[in-house]
Amino acid sequence: MIRPYKRPGNLLGFLLFLLLLGLAVGTLSFWRMMRPKPQEAPGAVYHGGSISQPVERDYTDSDKSLESIDREFTSLVERVIPSVVSITTTAAPDREALVRQFFGIGGRGVAQTSKMGSGMIVSPDGHIVTNWHVVNGATEVSVQLNDGRMLPAQIAGVDQRSDIAVLKIDAAGLTPIDFGDSEQVRVGQMVFAVGNPFGLQETVTQGIISAKGRRTTSEAANEFFQTSTTINPGNSGGPLIDIHGKVIGINNFIISSSGGSEGIGFAIPSNVARKVYEDIVQRGRVIHPWLGVIMRPLTTSLAQQLKLPDAHGALIAATQANSPAERSGLQGGDVILSFNGRPIRDGTDLRNRVAEAQVGTPVKFGLLRAGQPLELNVLMEEEPAN
Repeated sequence: MIRPYKRPGNLLGFLLFLLLLGLAVGTLSFWRMMRPKPQEAPGAVYHGGSISQPVERDYTDSDKSLESIDREFTSLVERVIPSVVSITTTAAPDREALVRQFFGIGGRGVAQTSKMGSGMIVSPDGHIVTNWHVVNGATEVSVQLNDGRMLPAQIAGVDQRSDIAVLKIDAAGLTPIDFGDSEQVRVGQMVFAVGNPFGLQETVTQGIISAKGRRTTSEAANEFFQTSTTINPGNSGGPLIDIHGKVIGINNFIISSSGGSEGIGFAIPSNVARKVYEDIVQRGRVIHPWLGVIMRPLTTSLAQQLKLPDAHGALIAATQANSPAERSGLQGGDVILSFNGRPIRDGTDLRNRVAEAQVGTPVKFGLLRAGQPLELNVLMEEEPAN
């Protein structure tokens, strides 16, 4: 039997390797024991025996951004507040109360009634826009400016249909506010309401546009912006402004089960108010455009009978004699789908678009006639007095 050959010195080399390895491990252990321990950072988090150090954050940039936003908001409010006024109206007692007083029935005297509201200065000449219902029935109107001046105001004109009124004061050093374009308003954008709720002057609240095109019961026949901004009695007639300090709405009313603000407020679009203001100042009265159609509700069943794709649009039942609609060629049975490129949902939508049109300006109507698309131009005219 042949035995394998063993090289001399293998055992000695192996023992030498173990000695060197032991010295290395011992040296490393001694170094780790003698090294100063790092201090634990406050708030260190332990995970399974290991320490996870928190990431240090530099709040300098964040603080500067918040301070910048804060300065922008306060600067915006400071620019707008001088344009907002408090309105107080006084109305004479009603006829029934005067009769009771004449016959000595029901008390020692009859007191005059008063209301409070808000308004905004829109010209350096002293024109003020507010709600019609704020000054309706008033025998005296007083306006208090931001600087404390109390001035008498004259009613320059009103439009009950839109619930807008224009007042006039004689004063110097006025700061008018600019109208914005309410057509550009978007749902979700930030807005501010400025006014005098419960007589508390210079009250500012912030919110967003919650919805557009709301149709509700109020003195106005317009569509409204719905806003989450806090609005209370006394805010009526005050401005709803955007982040640029321009008026995009006139605060009008709230829906509330408690009588106070519950985050459901409504404002008249600024383009409606601007048109009323310009008509009153430039023409002395409000000009209402006229189309001259009689409309019929377009139901789903009726749309099926007329072979329409759906129930969207304003169905014309007939046109009035010698009206812009008749002269342009509109006919009964036509379904109006668009007004200058804007979709028309129903008859109420068409009425609102007509109310915003300019007299003497042609309007392009998109419609369906016997199921076929058609376009017609209609020259808008002023609504007849009768």
